[in-house]
Amino acid sequence: IINSLKNLGKSYSNQELVRKILRCLPKCWTPKVTAIEEAKDISTLPLEQLLGSLMTHETTMKNHENVEVKKKKSIVLKASKEDSESDKDGDVALITSQFKKFLKTTWDDSDPSSSEEESDEEVSNIVFMAIEEENEDEVNFMFDELQNAYENFFNEYENVCLKNKSLKKNVISMSKELEILKSENSKYMNEMESLKSKNSFYINEIDILNVSLKLSNDFEEENKKLKLEIDALKKTFSKFSNSSNKLDNLLGFQRCVFDKAGLGYEEMNN
Repeated sequence: IINSLKNLGKSYSNQELVRKILRCLPKCWTPKVTAIEEAKDISTLPLEQLLGSLMTHETTMKNHENVEVKKKKSIVLKASKEDSESDKDGDVALITSQFKKFLKTTWDDSDPSSSEEESDEEVSNIVFMAIEEENEDEVNFMFDELQNAYENFFNEYENVCLKNKSLKKNVISMSKELEILKSENSKYMNEMESLKSKNSFYINEIDILNVSLKLSNDFEEENKKLKLEIDALKKTFSKFSNSSNKLDNLLGFQRCVFDKAGLGYEEMNN
């Protein structure tokens, strides 16, 4: 189709061709189209890379379908053998008409005259490509199920992403709280070390005071003993003092050797 359009003088940029090809794909290709649009930059995606990816996906899809639709395939082939040639012609005409409408809708941004001038050969090629595919009516429901499964999976993926985002926020918040707790813990540890140092200092002070108290008690006991000794000495000195007074009194009452008064002697006259 692209080559025919070029022959008709209509040319498209790589971005336009990529977008038009993606829009032309049938409904069963919707998951693949969505995946390409999400994973690739459509504005810079080369046409050759897109075609290679689509061909690879088509081959993979056929390999998966061969096992699942084997029975349906045989039924479709049997039914197609029983159809008359007129039915085949009618189906081809119907498919041709549908593809003409489909192409007209998809390429609506192109020149209308160019769309009308597309050759029957191009339409026939598209029709034969469609005929080579499995019966769309028989298989489409499988792709609908796949589409629904993909949408459900994508919704779950979005939910998981939201939860993951929320968990990341919680982790960041908890990390900040942990850092704050670590800082506070370090602060408290420093305070505890300071208190331990003060406690050790006060313990030493208490030991010194205890020693001082013991010395004070010892000095007090010694003082008491000294007081007792002083009292004893005072008593001793008091006794000696009394004896001295008595001796003085006795000596005071004594008479001189030459004093003969009171003994019957007369006083001598010098």
